[in-house]
Amino acid sequence: MMTANYYELIHKKLLENTDSELLIWPDEDPTKPMSTAYTGGAILDRVAAIRTELARQKVQPGQSVMLAMPVSFDLICSLLAIMAYGAIPVLPPAASLRMLLSLLLTGDIRAILTQRKQSSPLSWLLRLIRVTPVCTENSIDLSGQWLPPQSVAPDQPALVSHSSGSTGAAKSIWRSHRVLLAQHQALNEAFPSWPGQRDFPLFPNILLHNLALGTVSILPALPGFKLTALEPGRIAQQLVSQHVQTMTGNVYYVQSLLRYLQLHPQTFPDVRAVGIGGSPVPEGLAHALKKYFVQATIYIIYGSSEAEPIAIRAVGPESRTPRAGYTVGTIHPSLQAKIHPMGTLFLADGTAQAVGELAVQGPHVATAGHDWLLTGDFGYLNEANELVLTGRRGNERVHMGVQHYQIEHVLAHVDGVASVAALATEAGFTVYVQGQAQETDLLIALATNFPEGLINHLYFRPTLPVDARHLSKIRYDQLKGS
Repeated sequence: MMTANYYELIHKKLLENTDSELLIWPDEDPTKPMSTAYTGGAILDRVAAIRTELARQKVQPGQSVMLAMPVSFDLICSLLAIMAYGAIPVLPPAASLRMLLSLLLTGDIRAILTQRKQSSPLSWLLRLIRVTPVCTENSIDLSGQWLPPQSVAPDQPALVSHSSGSTGAAKSIWRSHRVLLAQHQALNEAFPSWPGQRDFPLFPNILLHNLALGTVSILPALPGFKLTALEPGRIAQQLVSQHVQTMTGNVYYVQSLLRYLQLHPQTFPDVRAVGIGGSPVPEGLAHALKKYFVQATIYIIYGSSEAEPIAIRAVGPESRTPRAGYTVGTIHPSLQAKIHPMGTLFLADGTAQAVGELAVQGPHVATAGHDWLLTGDFGYLNEANELVLTGRRGNERVHMGVQHYQIEHVLAHVDGVASVAALATEAGFTVYVQGQAQETDLLIALATNFPEGLINHLYFRPTLPVDARHLSKIRYDQLKGS
């Protein structure tokens, strides 16, 4: 049987960079603007120690191991150690204790990896449900004892994570070694790396991609890696002090940084590229960044939990009309895409456009076999063959030739709007706005861009429900009944 282990790519680059810094971890204490740099050798040592502890606790290759620890250097090395050992690392769902317990009770998880030893009652309870507790603090340092990765079948899961839950409960995403290898190739084709590149990743898949390239990763100063603890001033400081050249982030993260820069202007001439993804990206946000990232190309990156990336767009000098929806660029060349029609939109120029759910198929799509993935996103391909997103599953109803993303995108550009949601009802759309915008300005924007009678109600809310991971995707299911 053909074997492949995604960790083989990482192992090779760690060996090539045993004395070079590959991972720079900031101090969580904001009063101590310090960081710890880890070389390829330091990562290999920690991976070897944790891998040996997995063997000592009789965890078997092919078994699923839950990572129950805070985001840390140990978490990254634990994930790599599980992968190197030939087992399956499972990242728990964001902010969902109920789903975590449910996962443990299914019997699929055979071990749980923690930083600290569990209390006797909890350890006993885990063993009762046939889950082996493994503690990284028990591992023994094994300097220089770097075993090659365990061979695995290409379709064995390499990483199990969970979706953001923007359309309901978070779901498990199983990425095989074959899919991770294809994703790595797709990312490198879209964004070729260069020797000495210094990247500033927010997303875990980009960190794994960087390790497989030997690219230096500087982790953002996010205590516990929680977006709610974000201090954009510290992020700006890191961009300068760490000579960051490329960076990625989601809308919440980038909007927070932009608001800080508007109050404390500075530029970052070292940064060559900024990628924004994880949720629909307002056109105005992408263009506003250019004032501060003066040498950077701004990219909108669209993907789903099961397929990253799907489409990429380099933001040019001219803004795309928000009325059209969110223009996310051309489909990645390694993917096939098709639109399942479900209705008709009437665009601003008066033309009719068939709209439907996007389905994709290709080597870096995490589906069973060669099935098509229904993304849950609705839209169309414009005259330039670019994908334009206009709606999300569960709220995709078309009224008067309009879907909800089009309304939200237009209103996102009204001064004072922090967040906006348009909920499709039987008779039209109910709009919810968070922020300090003037109702008159909102009504003018709606009247200018959309047919009369499209909007039933307009409400202001102190907050709008969003997903737990990105804090950027509206939870439409939680708006109902508001």
